[in-house]
Amino acid sequence: MSNTLFKENGHLTKTSLIAFKDGSLSDNELIILSEHICNCEGCADALGDSFNNDELADAPIGFEEAILSKMKKKKERNTQFIFYSLRVVMAASIALIFVFSNPLNFVTNTKIATLNVNPISLSAIDKINLNLNDFSQKIINTEVFNNEKGKK
Repeated sequence: MSNTLFKENGHLTKTSLIAFKDGSLSDNELIILSEHICNCEGCADALGDSFNNDELADAPIGFEEAILSKMKKKKERNTQFIFYSLRVVMAASIALIFVFSNPLNFVTNTKIATLNVNPISLSAIDKINLNLNDFSQKIINTEVFNNEKGKK
């Protein structure tokens, strides 16, 4: 059978296609034909055309509707993505127009009177901090003095 698998032009013969459909090929021949059909569009078409309508299996009930609904959903998602992309492009364009336009530069270059805010007086906080430092220094001195008495 291996001599009659391929024609001189490298495509499958009718007898090899029939044997492939019938399942009467050896394992090696089946592997060789399967690889060739996967790589050769012409032979794949010939194999598909070799089936009669009565040899083909009927699609399950609801298969066509399921495929059509999936195609419709995919088309809706693509449409939504296109509109989303258009909105993003419009927003980016408007932002760039504002950034690089003269009216925006005019607004940013005008002098607006600013409020003069005086800093908060921290004298009370500084006084408390100074008193705490003095108090902690006295505690340290007392501890050092008491420790020196204890050592003597």
